[in-house]
Amino acid sequence: MTHTTQSWQWYEQNAQIYQEMDPATVEFGRQLLDYADPPPGARLLDVGAGRGAVAGQAAARGCAVTAIDAAPSMVTQLREDFPGITVSRMDAHRFDFADGEFDVVTAGFVLDLLSDPAAALAETRRVLRPGGVVALSVPGLLPHRERWQWLVDLAQEFYPTAIQEDTPPEATVDIPTLLAGTGFTGQNRRDFHLPVPIAGPLALWELFAARLPMAESTGAVVRQPRDRAEEFRRRFLSGARRMHAGGGIAMDRHMIMYRAAKPS
Repeated sequence: MTHTTQSWQWYEQNAQIYQEMDPATVEFGRQLLDYADPPPGARLLDVGAGRGAVAGQAAARGCAVTAIDAAPSMVTQLREDFPGITVSRMDAHRFDFADGEFDVVTAGFVLDLLSDPAAALAETRRVLRPGGVVALSVPGLLPHRERWQWLVDLAQEFYPTAIQEDTPPEATVDIPTLLAGTGFTGQNRRDFHLPVPIAGPLALWELFAARLPMAESTGAVVRQPRDRAEEFRRRFLSGARRMHAGGGIAMDRHMIMYRAAKPS
């Protein structure tokens, strides 16, 4: 699920392989859609739709789906994969839709990356009908973090600006306060954990390395000199081998979902 931020270019470059890089995306989309619980025929807007993890499943349930994304390649791929869905390239901070046009708005892993999430939620409220529902998700802290301490320590040594240890996303983006501040009511929260097995050290490295360009493009990390980058890779694989031998590698993903309504 892609986001309208300065980092959308990474999603643009990886549109065709995005879902393969993160197969958990489909299950996260299913969980968020279940949480939103739109009835057949509901007019649903999916913000930051990416490859259609939410939008595609919503269409299969009989919803009238509109999907928006910032990355042109994601938009192109969505149109090819889901010809029955209305797809547009659009900024999540400013929708080109009429007031009250939708019954449900979903946004999976979007608000935590936006430059102005309050503006996006205000727009969400505007385009929802009275009584309409918003359902969104943000990443949570990984369970079993002690097993990943070797990687946290290594990343802090080589990429210190990329790691804010023990800082949950909800501490940097206060979703309940944002929802209340933009006029939503009846909000609640649901947590979802998903263990994602990783085949081995090289597979883990490929996942990590695929995300480095995005971090570099947004300024989250500084590109390392070649010898330094090679040392990081060597030590990364060494730590991953120890982890693999000590019980296997699994990304225990944690998603936090929020649901609220526009007052009737």
